[in-house]
Amino acid sequence: MAVLTTVLAYKKIQFAIRMLIYVVVGVLVLVVRWRNKEKTRKRMDERTKKMMRETKKDKNGKYPWEQ
Repeated sequence: MAVLTTVLAYKKIQFAIRMLIYVVVGVLVLVVRWRNKEKTRKRMDERTKKMMRETKKDKNGKYPWEQ
């Protein structure tokens, strides 16, 4: 009986450690994805501003794709 209890306790501890690792890795993945999404969005906004600044407008002040 003591052996069975020891085995079950060992399995529960093993399961708990494994689940803790999965949760920690999952949270890290979500944080990294959120951070990269934020950086990508900022970079896209900056490049869009640069493109709009450097694109020539016609005499009415419109961009070529607005005509």
